[in-house]
Amino acid sequence: MRRALFPLCLALALHLPSRAAETTDRFSFVAFGCMPYGRENFAAYERLLLEISRQRPAFTVHCGDTKSGGEPPTDAFLGQVRTWFDTIEGAVIYTPGDNEWTDVHRTNNGQEDPLGWLGKIRTTYFSTERSLGRAPIPLRTQRHDPAYAKFVENARWSRSGVVFATVHVVGSNNNNQPDVPGAVAEFRERDAANAAWVRATFAEARTTQAAGVALFFQAEPFNALAAATKAGRESGFTRFLATVEEESRAFAKPVLLVHADEHRYRLEPKVKFPGNAAPLDNVTRLETFGANDIHAVLVVVDPQSPQVFLSGPLIVPSNALPMLPRPKQAPKAKK
Repeated sequence: MRRALFPLCLALALHLPSRAAETTDRFSFVAFGCMPYGRENFAAYERLLLEISRQRPAFTVHCGDTKSGGEPPTDAFLGQVRTWFDTIEGAVIYTPGDNEWTDVHRTNNGQEDPLGWLGKIRTTYFSTERSLGRAPIPLRTQRHDPAYAKFVENARWSRSGVVFATVHVVGSNNNNQPDVPGAVAEFRERDAANAAWVRATFAEARTTQAAGVALFFQAEPFNALAAATKAGRESGFTRFLATVEEESRAFAKPVLLVHADEHRYRLEPKVKFPGNAAPLDNVTRLETFGANDIHAVLVVVDPQSPQVFLSGPLIVPSNALPMLPRPKQAPKAKK
């Protein structure tokens, strides 16, 4: 069903600091992903980019999938995506999705090489340790770790005592696909690098006594892990989720997980990790809109607040209102 979300967006906007108050600790960021899917959505996508610039967030993160899985990859489109990112005011940080490289073997009659496109993505977007956008910021990337120097896309930065990081975790079972040549070996190497990066991010947060940590990635890992387990397959998300849970539990301060993949808005506090009956009170996950719902999510970060992260949708007034899932119905009482 469709539901107007403007009141919530307005409430968030009213609490945002003005540019004249940049000396305060409070700031905002925007996240979006799984778009644009097809030329028919380009105009709505460009309206979203203009709305993001109008909000003037401290930074913006695209959580991967810059095209649909059925669209063949091209060098020209890689360049177009970068051009779009560079039209946004402020800094733009990008983490890859499966549609950009993992799944390209499904296009052009199987002629596309996923690892070849992964290399192009690294060259196009991650050649330096700076973000994209009109006002780039410096980033710390995994290229400094001799064991995982090739994973230049894993980036980290901080602001006002809060630590942020991208982690290259993608759909299609995180590329743990035995039927695709070379995929499992690539997955195992990147999976180890991602676990090391998550641990390094929380280590920095502990060292700096950060108020909170936010991680950005493309895949929806919780449902995907459950589906793989039910089907008797090895999940590509087991180590990642176990590492995030262990580090979040030890950190004991607010942790925000921001991802795309399912193309629907989700705000879920007190995340329940696989294999544990009790949810983890300090972890919240936030899922972006996507596909034909061309909108974003807006997060106000207040390091002085016990919650640290206040999240909600960012709706583009000129774009079609998004589809939202119906709330879960309480079970009927037995008579």
